[in-house]
Amino acid sequence: MRKILLAFDGSDSSKRALQYVIDFVRMHAATLEVHLLNVQHEPAIYGEYINDEMLGNMRQSLKAAANEALEWPAGQLQGAGINHEKHTAFGNVAEQVGLAAKHLQCDTVVMGTRGLGSFTGMLLGSAATRVVHEVSVPVLLVK
Repeated sequence: MRKILLAFDGSDSSKRALQYVIDFVRMHAATLEVHLLNVQHEPAIYGEYINDEMLGNMRQSLKAAANEALEWPAGQLQGAGINHEKHTAFGNVAEQVGLAAKHLQCDTVVMGTRGLGSFTGMLLGSAATRVVHEVSVPVLLVK
């Protein structure tokens, strides 16, 4: 069985990546275990008055948003009869995808890319480019 880590952020490109995985399973009668991952950025905190309760509430809200973002793709995978698990993480997308791929022992990462182009990608970098350099398994980018 192949283990796929599907990074899903709700963007159109991540929806196409999900559809690619579903189509792959149908076309090849493949047996896959898909790990859906949504990474939320840590909140940027400015100012001096932040207590533990406020920080906890922010993280809880981000976790709820991550779980909500994974409901639709999980339903699509379930409808296609594909085994899957949902995972959430906080922090840098590339770093968290790399850690999840290693921890879950995935052999492939699938994710969408917005395709900013070479100039914009060079200036800003992209999560997809950083993932390619961060993980030690093949990365399939869906545009």
